Amino acid sequence: MRLLLVEDDADVAETLVLYLEKQGFVVDVATSLAMARDALDDGGFDLVVLDRGLPDGDGVSLIAWSEQRNRRQRFIVLTALSSIDHRVEGLESGAEDYIAKPFEPRELLARIRTALRRPIETRRETRRFGPLMHDLESGVFFVDETPLTLRRTEALVLEALMARPGAVIQRETLEARVYGYDKVVNANSLESQISRLRTNLARRTDKVRIQAVRGLGYCLTEDG
Repeated sequence: MRLLLVEDDADVAETLVLYLEKQGFVVDVATSLAMARDALDDGGFDLVVLDRGLPDGDGVSLIAWSEQRNRRQRFIVLTALSSIDHRVEGLESGAEDYIAKPFEPRELLARIRTALRRPIETRRETRRFGPLMHDLESGVFFVDETPLTLRRTEALVLEALMARPGAVIQRETLEARVYGYDKVVNANSLESQISRLRTNLARRTDKVRIQAVRGLGYCLTEDG
């Protein structure tokens, strides 16, 4: 297993490299964010042990950088920044674990081994608008992270509206999305879908609504 240690304290880095190599790991060291980015660009690491207080910035920013470049990676943050706020920030940024200095090397080893047993998760493609979230892979909608149960036709309407929130989607476009381009649609069919969808949304949130634009279509708007 190959690890990248991002640490600018030479004594800490030397101690950790000696210890982890004795445990069978191959360890490369980067002493700055710039060096770490170059190393990750080359790829091949199973996990990154990451300090926060680096000479050229907060090490946690490397997690977002890695995701933006579609280089999903396991990260364990190892830092002297140990307040609850710091821990929450690090974990919410996507780190597998957060360990405060001073630390026990055996604990770090155990946490590294635990993290390595977890698969690297790929980020699911989603759309968000206010409290609404649409998971494009599964097709499921969520309100405040709780699944929203919809009929297929309602889901098709909401999908079209969420693709361009705030913009007016013509009723012909919505009808084609729901019923197909070559179908003859009853004049009240789309209104029926919109009405049910409004009711379902209103049961769960008052922060978004479907607004009718007379003679044009509908748009998804955010309230409050």
